[in-house]
Amino acid sequence: MTLTPTLVALLAVFALWLIACIWTGFRARVLWFFVVLAVGLSLNAIWMVFGLNARVFEPHALLAQVSVLLYAVGGFGLGWLAGRVTKRWRESRVDDPRS
Repeated sequence: MTLTPTLVALLAVFALWLIACIWTGFRARVLWFFVVLAVGLSLNAIWMVFGLNARVFEPHALLAQVSVLLYAVGGFGLGWLAGRVTKRWRESRVDDPRS
């Protein structure tokens, strides 16, 4: 498998989208998560229909959409967990006794 410019562009868009999912989880922005999820599902459907000539309700296309959904939920969950750990870490900081 060669790394074509199209594949690099697709991987870059996917990485940015996944970072957006993680960031919405970190900040606990559920509404923005659903916006990012809708954008990701739309971009994936557009790529499959126009780039791969797949039908929307083809089993492989539906499986790809479910995969996008699971990646998004996993990214949101990872970001949410990291946000909670960060918040608890900051709350547990001990004040300097000299101040």
